[in-house]
Amino acid sequence: MDMLKSAGNDWVAAKKAYAGRPGGPMRKLIVFREAYVDELLDAILAGYQGAERRAVGGTKETSDYDVTLKGGRGTWAAMKEFNTVFRSVWGKESGVVFDTNVYVGTIPKPESSQESWRERARATPEWQHAQEAASLSKIRRFMDTRGWNQYTTQVADGIMAPSPAAQRTSGTRFTQVMRARGAFSVAGAMYDAYTRSVARILASEGHTRRPAQSDDDFVHSMEHRDENAVMRARNILYAIHTRGVQDAERPYLEHGTSQQSQGAWRSPAGISELNSRSLLYAMEAYHSAGAVFDVVYGQQAKEIRDSDLILSDYVQSFNEQVGDTLKDLRHYEEDPGKAFYQSAKYVQRMTLAAGQILNRRNDTLDAEEHALLVRFRELSAEKGILLRLRGGEDAEFARMSEKEKSATAAACTEEILGTRSLRDFRRSLLQLAAAVHVLLYTQA
Repeated sequence: MDMLKSAGNDWVAAKKAYAGRPGGPMRKLIVFREAYVDELLDAILAGYQGAERRAVGGTKETSDYDVTLKGGRGTWAAMKEFNTVFRSVWGKESGVVFDTNVYVGTIPKPESSQESWRERARATPEWQHAQEAASLSKIRRFMDTRGWNQYTTQVADGIMAPSPAAQRTSGTRFTQVMRARGAFSVAGAMYDAYTRSVARILASEGHTRRPAQSDDDFVHSMEHRDENAVMRARNILYAIHTRGVQDAERPYLEHGTSQQSQGAWRSPAGISELNSRSLLYAMEAYHSAGAVFDVVYGQQAKEIRDSDLILSDYVQSFNEQVGDTLKDLRHYEEDPGKAFYQSAKYVQRMTLAAGQILNRRNDTLDAEEHALLVRFRELSAEKGILLRLRGGEDAEFARMSEKEKSATAAACTEEILGTRSLRDFRRSLLQLAAAVHVLLYTQA
């Protein structure tokens, strides 16, 4: 399509050029995008018996259009085929051209039957620990190594500090610190494996890196230098790892149990961790099952109720919302006001998950952190200024320039949170997150 070609076959550039323009050129692009993706996927899925697609995306001009493949066998191969065909036609990844990513549905919604192998596994500490560590890897993803180590220490110090709410022996606190550090260590290792694999593909394709540059720094710098190259590497790795998940799941799907008696990767908890590791490579994806249950099946699709979720699900969702907030704070760091309103959706989800955690535990935060939670809740209110700015279709803000929107968001944030500094916003976010993590790893 000529309009997309004029924008360099880049959806972000197209939105800047056409969104809100008279005559609805962006709407025409959206119709074209959906028709093209659906037609290509239908042609590919015809070769995969039982496979089907499910599209996810909003109706706004700024919304993405993602598709999840479910059912049948070998949906990983169908996803790989889509990416390969699209790449050969457009010369870029679908995430760049259309803001469209194709996923494999490896996290079904919670089942009512407690007899299923997934539901039995979900109730075990092994499954919960694996998923909680995976969700922490989202926070690690949007911190540098120094910041991650500092945050881990902040949580550990909080656990060791005397608490008026519970009398604990130093030995008990030490055990709790070891448990927390263990989860953070697993999350860090998952992220390190991700950057190592992506960096290896980028280097093999001729992208240069500075001498002694870490994998983390190399991948992060490439996201700015050549987003398409990083996306291509991640799509390749996502297909490889998803194939491993489907191979591991097959005995359970066919027989309800694993036919292999040994090997952690064949246990249900091991499969859940393998799946989470695969999701690190997927674009804009949740790493943990609990976040999918809470947001995708709960808040968005309304297919499950709060009562269908367990405490660990909300812990996972809380961690991922903190991570996604950090993502937008990093992505829009040159424009703090825009960072505030773009991240508001994740802040809202974070406060909802925090509320569920406190209710399920019948617990409270200390006064300072409780006040922060209240302020973040007000900042991200459904009818508040930040979410209305983010939606882009509120009559009061629709005609504003980007500069005016940013200024409005910054003023709103200062009024509620007491700062318009991105650094202070981030510090307050992590102070609240650390308080919740201290609570979670503290056994009264």
